[in-house]
Amino acid sequence: MGWIKLIEFERPKVIDGTLIQGLPGLGFVGKIAVDYVIEILKLPKFAELYSDYLLLADGRAGVYVDLKGILDLPRYEFYLFKEKNIIFLAGNTQPVSWAQYEIAEKVIKYVRELGVSRIITLGGTVTPSRKKEVYTATTNEKLMDMLRKYDVKKSIGGAITGAAGIMLGISKLYNMDGFTLLGNVGKIYPDVEAAKAVLTVISKMYEFKIDFSKMDKIIEDIKIKSKAAGELTALIERERTEREKEKETRQYYV
Repeated sequence: MGWIKLIEFERPKVIDGTLIQGLPGLGFVGKIAVDYVIEILKLPKFAELYSDYLLLADGRAGVYVDLKGILDLPRYEFYLFKEKNIIFLAGNTQPVSWAQYEIAEKVIKYVRELGVSRIITLGGTVTPSRKKEVYTATTNEKLMDMLRKYDVKKSIGGAITGAAGIMLGISKLYNMDGFTLLGNVGKIYPDVEAAKAVLTVISKMYEFKIDFSKMDKIIEDIKIKSKAAGELTALIERERTEREKEKETRQYYV
């Protein structure tokens, strides 16, 4: 068993509450979505979880250092949206593969004590569609029927890897409702559009308003930069092709 330390700043109580998890993963969809709602709604943090199973992104043990030179261990952070009985779980890393079950069970046991009865995980997925759609897999058919009215598509077959999947698998063992919302990830990473898509579903489901203006500005800036980069790449390719053609047609005399 590894080292796991949970630090509570206060102990909230929710009624039939929901845990929404958003951690780094494909397209950083879940992390962007949860970090954004925490920032925009200015939600208070009430607990942190540390573990030697939470390593740096490259798999090594160490600490993160921010732009101010302040260091911190990799961690999970718990934030409370009291008005809607929602706990948001954020983090700057995922557990190592062999510890996903242990960390997930630790979190589920903890939030159950606080009154949580439903687990939602946010993440990214890759599909043939270019549209920003949201896909789901659930712990039971009743939830799947409920999600249809939010224009969420059923994810059929395959697997959901990492914390986004394991949290739901463990929650099912504890007879808790659960589902995932996966934003369709495109070529641009991190995918802010996919994060907005899953966050839009959450805001409709739990009936709270969120200002997307900052996110929209980021999306527009990314599109402009992506377009400029694409045009530059195309220009370089055209010039290279023209040079190759010039070499082929050039005649040499001795």
